[in-house]
Amino acid sequence: MDPAAAFPDAQHRPTAVDLHAALGTAATPLEVVLAAFCDAHPTVTTAWQYSEQSGWYHLLLLKKRRLLYLIPKLGDFRAMMILGGKALADLKAGTHGRPTLKLLKTAKRYPEGTAFTFTRATLDPGLLTAFLAAKIAH
Repeated sequence: MDPAAAFPDAQHRPTAVDLHAALGTAATPLEVVLAAFCDAHPTVTTAWQYSEQSGWYHLLLLKKRRLLYLIPKLGDFRAMMILGGKALADLKAGTHGRPTLKLLKTAKRYPEGTAFTFTRATLDPGLLTAFLAAKIAH
């Protein structure tokens, strides 16, 4: 188990209030992005799941499609997503081309796409919003 996991107890599913309290000051910018995104896309839902490595984590879903994994840490978070080639092509050609290319240098590549991770220190709300929109579009 990750020692920084905010919710390591498998028996106690966290709530939105618990999430906000665990993230502390890291919560506000992330919550603003996710709330605006969910308001713009009312079919997006959320769910909690448990992992032996990271404890409870939060998912953004479009039907059964996983858009974003939010792994809460004490005072921090990891927001992870995988983008396919078409979504990346749109991002590179759009207004977020330069930051996307910068992130591509350190992103991990898998057969299903390219994985991106945002933390409290690296969160760019506009870029995360653009990545989520690109993920939904493709």
